[in-house]
This record gives sequence, structure tokens and C-alpha cells, in this order.
Amino acid sequence: MTKGIYNTVVLEDLQAMRQAKGYSIHMVAEMLNISVDSYLELEYSVREASDQEMNMLDRIFSE
Repeated sequence: MTKGIYNTVVLEDLQAMRQAKGYSIHMVAEMLNISVDSYLELEYSVREASDQEMNMLDRIFSE
């Protein structure tokens, strides 16, 4: 697993982190280059993030 915020923060906190940054669902999906539906699956823990998605999420939320 990548080093960064996801070593201590679980994906269940994704919504809170997104809202704290002021990002919309659409913005984060676009940054990840995935559909809004795919992003919502991550935010609601319907599926696990791929390593590439985890790396991008780490970059997005550690800024």
C-alpha cells in the first residue's frame, strides 16, 4: 500500500475529507479520471480503490 494519508485514514472518511477541501463529487471524479458513479462507489465503500486511485486520492487530499 502507498505511504500517505491512507495509512491512517480509511476510505470511509473520504466524504468528510472531500467536503473539508470544498470539492464536489464531480470534481474528485474528474481528478481521478473516473465516472461519478465509480467515485461514489469509493466514497460509500461499495468497492476497494485500485492502487492508482489510492495514489491519486493521496495526492488530491494531501495538498
